[in-house]
Amino acid sequence: MIALERAVLAQVSDRAPCKTKIRRPLSPAALAEAERLRGQAPGAGSAERVVINLDTYAVVADWLRTAPTPEEEPGE
Repeated sequence: MIALERAVLAQVSDRAPCKTKIRRPLSPAALAEAERLRGQAPGAGSAERVVINLDTYAVVADWLRTAPTPEEEPGE
């Protein structure tokens, strides 16, 4: 554990931190691409409602919790 701590601390620099990124407004091209990725027409004011079915998630999570590991599976 001590060796790991020393290895991590050896990577740390005592130099001054990097200058922070300048926050700029999004360009029109970036906004258009965001709209395209959302599947909306540019200028559309309504957001599409996203519904997540947690029942499906629970079924898959339950299956993964009880699925045999490769070591437990019978030999082929």
